[in-house]
Amino acid sequence: MSIHSIKRAALLAALVLGACAPNGEPIIAPLPQGAALDTAGRPYLRPVVAEEGYAAALAGGTRSPTGAPGSRYWQQRVRYSIQATLDPESRRVTGTERIVYHNRSPNELRQVVFNLYQNLFTEEFTGRNSPLNTGGLTLTRFVYNGAAVGPLTQQQFEANQRENRPSVGYRTTGTLSRVLLPTPIAVGDSAVFEVDWNFRVPPGTQAPRTGFEDALGGRVFQVAQWYPQIAVYDDVTGLDATPYSGQGEFYLEYGDFDVALTLPAGWTVGATGSLVNADEILRPEVRQRLASAAGSDETVAVLPSGELGTGATTGGTSGSVTWRFAARDVRDFAFATSNRYVWDARRAQIPAASGAGTQTVMVHSLYRPGAPNWTESAMFGEHATEFHSRSVVPYAYPQITVSEGPIYGMEYPMLVFIGRPAPRLELYQVISHEIAHEWFPMMVGQDEAAFAWMDEGFTTYNESRSVEDLFPDFDPWDEPRAGYLSIAGNKGEVPLTRNIDLVFGDPSTVSAYYKPGTLLRSLQRIVGDSVMSRILRTYANEWMFKHPYPLDFFNTAERVSGRDLDWFFYPFWYRTVTMDQSIGGVAPTAGGVQVTVRDVGQVPAPTDIVVTTTAGQRVTHTIPIERWLSPSTRSVTVTVPVTGPVARVELDPEEWFPDANRRNNVWTP
Repeated sequence: MSIHSIKRAALLAALVLGACAPNGEPIIAPLPQGAALDTAGRPYLRPVVAEEGYAAALAGGTRSPTGAPGSRYWQQRVRYSIQATLDPESRRVTGTERIVYHNRSPNELRQVVFNLYQNLFTEEFTGRNSPLNTGGLTLTRFVYNGAAVGPLTQQQFEANQRENRPSVGYRTTGTLSRVLLPTPIAVGDSAVFEVDWNFRVPPGTQAPRTGFEDALGGRVFQVAQWYPQIAVYDDVTGLDATPYSGQGEFYLEYGDFDVALTLPAGWTVGATGSLVNADEILRPEVRQRLASAAGSDETVAVLPSGELGTGATTGGTSGSVTWRFAARDVRDFAFATSNRYVWDARRAQIPAASGAGTQTVMVHSLYRPGAPNWTESAMFGEHATEFHSRSVVPYAYPQITVSEGPIYGMEYPMLVFIGRPAPRLELYQVISHEIAHEWFPMMVGQDEAAFAWMDEGFTTYNESRSVEDLFPDFDPWDEPRAGYLSIAGNKGEVPLTRNIDLVFGDPSTVSAYYKPGTLLRSLQRIVGDSVMSRILRTYANEWMFKHPYPLDFFNTAERVSGRDLDWFFYPFWYRTVTMDQSIGGVAPTAGGVQVTVRDVGQVPAPTDIVVTTTAGQRVTHTIPIERWLSPSTRSVTVTVPVTGPVARVELDPEEWFPDANRRNNVWTP
């Protein structure tokens, strides 16, 4: 999900100012001053220790100390079959679904949990008179293995659990529904759930991540978190029963989806998966243009604005058309629809998964006429898909759809929701950010609420690299770096490992996006460009369609780089620290210039010293991290070989590291 557009400009201005001076009350004990600093200890140089659940997974062989999945790794599997109808006038979605749930764990399951995300839009969360109070999601039928299941009172639910004699029944509290099973789901067995439900789509201009909007002459729906969804059961945490508060995002099982969406004729739908009945529902001209787009490096108008009155579909049955989509190895399903959507398409060519040659991914763009710069959106989608496929691993799915609507930026498998930022650059930033999420968390599926940095941090890093590629005159690192430094070491900062539901306001932006994105760039400088690429590729390949935890990435980084990186991961991820290196002295010496660097922060880093002479000679000398790792080393003096008078000495001029006070990084005579 992207940072909300309303915050972007004002927040960035505040962050840039904040990066230049202290902001708020410090939470880190001050270091000694003067000469006493040179022997001050380093309490944050310590190993990362596995927490209890992860340590048990290591012992059980489902995780490994190398960061790769263990030899006994297991994961649940789900298959959804959903039939749903959307009435655009009433905004009501009515659906029925069949879920086949495979228990691949070594434990029998006596209960499961369903996420009912639409219950966020009820009086309990929004208030009686709120336009967001849609009434939530109503369950009208619930069947388990052919037997009807009814709701339980809280008293019945507690008695069943206490007496260990559960009857079939479910208890819904907020956005979670716990289902007590009459008999456990045995190891290696499967269970079938059948559920009927309905809800009204909330206004997307106010709701998080989903909703409808009337604008640009037409109504658009961007619909997500819309069906009862079974919760994750994994090898580290067990049953994930985290309620949805609208702040944190999602942790989802992988599986397959077959979805039929019925809407009035003339409404165009973009969704997760591949459209499997195109020959049945699309007009011949539309199908021909789609075929042309599959071989085109230019954008093809599949449904141009002049044909909106006709629409992309045939007349359907009784004025309705059913779009059928199939998706494999995905963790969610979402859709976007409007009768005012222009439909553009083109191809992206990415490296083949086999490593030889290329493969084609279809890029679709759906938007209403008048949306600024959206005529370039398919091209932006192509660039982002190709860039991220080259930088990480090839995109794993056959298509990606970019949809315009009320949601500024949100990702789902093969589909992203995008708003209407006016600047061309910002539109690309949001599209690239959301498409980068197809890698993290769509293809590499971590727990977004518990470890927001594992999807937003990686995505901020990858988005910034793609922006550098398409807009080489723009520095995309300024915003995340300034954002992080504006609160680094102060009460506003929280550790990256804190559950995002416990972080509110701008600190959530820093801990999820800015800080980890900045630190991953620092990691690139520590290990080198090629090694960083191998780390990302190895991590993504080994955890494709699986559930990694932080230590899986940390251990992978150490294995691939061949380096101990706990000095970097522990303080920056598990504590709130500052990095601050300064020039302690510059003096001419035989053969060059002698530069003393002092470390006046809580965590060290390798040091790039750039010396520029009056004649224009520029020499870089690096103090490796190993020189700084002694607990008593706070000052290092080196000789940089230059000829002639020195005009400037600067530390880390490319700002690879989040130095908290860059004013002491420059020396001039």
